[in-house]
Amino acid sequence: MKNLAAIQTGVSVLISGSESSVELLDLSRQQRNLLLLRPLFQLEFNKGRIGDDKWDEQSSLLQGIDTHYLALTALDVMMEGTTTSTGATSQEVLNKLTDVARKMKPDLTMPQANKVADVVLGALDNKTSGYKEFSLDYFDAAKGATRKVNFRLVSFEPDMEDVSRYKPTPEGYLVYLGMLDLAPEDSQELMEKMLDLLVQRGRFDAALEIARRARAYSIEYRQQIRDKLHQAYRAPGTVNWVRDIAGGMKKAREHVVVRQREDQRMLEAVREALKLADGPSRINLEKLLAMLLGASQFRGDLLRVIVGASDKFLEANQAIFRARRPSGHPDLESVLFPRALAMSTQELAEHSDDLIAALYPPQPFKVPDMNTLLELLLEPRRESIMTEADDGEIVPHVTPALQFEQKLIDEVTVWLKQQIDAEGQITLADLLERSNSDGQSCGWRRCLVFVAMRLFATEDSDLKGVQTVTLDDYISDISTGTNIQFEPKGRSP
Repeated sequence: MKNLAAIQTGVSVLISGSESSVELLDLSRQQRNLLLLRPLFQLEFNKGRIGDDKWDEQSSLLQGIDTHYLALTALDVMMEGTTTSTGATSQEVLNKLTDVARKMKPDLTMPQANKVADVVLGALDNKTSGYKEFSLDYFDAAKGATRKVNFRLVSFEPDMEDVSRYKPTPEGYLVYLGMLDLAPEDSQELMEKMLDLLVQRGRFDAALEIARRARAYSIEYRQQIRDKLHQAYRAPGTVNWVRDIAGGMKKAREHVVVRQREDQRMLEAVREALKLADGPSRINLEKLLAMLLGASQFRGDLLRVIVGASDKFLEANQAIFRARRPSGHPDLESVLFPRALAMSTQELAEHSDDLIAALYPPQPFKVPDMNTLLELLLEPRRESIMTEADDGEIVPHVTPALQFEQKLIDEVTVWLKQQIDAEGQITLADLLERSNSDGQSCGWRRCLVFVAMRLFATEDSDLKGVQTVTLDDYISDISTGTNIQFEPKGRSP
């Protein structure tokens, strides 16, 4: 139960030691993927030692050459070669790298450019180790020990016509495709489609890993929104809310609402799969269900941040014009900084000690004797500090009376349940219009809005078999706000 609670908060798989309370994250997959880039990093790090004959700082052959770009170009040539054949010949790869190297560094001679191409291709094929597999160590948290990973980035094999060709290995494809940069919201949609497909195929272990990756993209997306809003809150005078922020917040809200609908659908699918699963599949499904529940709560928090952003920005604008409390200290913005900027460089240098001292907090004077102490205590203040206004007396809290009687609430709830059962799907705006057509009073229809809002909050809902979905805004004579669609639980959105 403790492990399940930890998973619900979004923690990845935790490995608990037998004799220690330290919990380790299982990052083996990320570590192995990171090690795939080691050959490219080593080439870039050691390129200063590769010269025409011997190494020195001036004659380094690869100075001014972006080896990362050349390595990815080589993988791209090999990948394109697989579209028409089983790969690209070594000469085709070398020719392409030679041309790119001469564009990067035009003063290279042809033999030098050929050597650059040969060095880059040799780094991908592990030429320095006799074309063997790369073998690197990493710490496996699940096993609690250091393990080795062996891999190749490219393979050099003959085709049907006995012509040897280069082609990327699965690890090489991962290095090339893993460098593609997608926006977090696009990556979330991609991960959701992959997650849905894996659950349908019964590959629950892979679906759990995809859910973890989707959670990481959700965190990145939330951080982007928070950073943008934080910048606006800190300097509201430099931001035009309608032009700079409002459009992005509207898109973010729509994106999060769609993600919430997908979360709800995936939760229903996982719960259905749990009824038929057993053994390891059931364990993975329980973890996946906990992960999806945490993601749904995560997006709910983000939606509250987005909805309340405009009000918080308005408060930040109002704070600019709020009068500051009186103080005997000089103000930096209105006194010190303007005077410092008005000084010449020579004057500023002469008064630099005083200016720097003014920026530091005041230090109390050292009192040598009692006479000096009494003189300081009796010295009148130059500025009188305004006292705070009287806060008044504490009055007892009076609980406001209920707006609707319980009998009326029960009556409206029964009517609402009848309408949902009869229609299958119905919105709050349609319910208000229908109640008006039935001749219900204004107070009765206000009570309908109250009951509908209680249905939106699942913990206060009186109808447990009804689920809600938020739609666009609506306007009526009773209320105005976000329209809510009511439907029986289990119905696909």
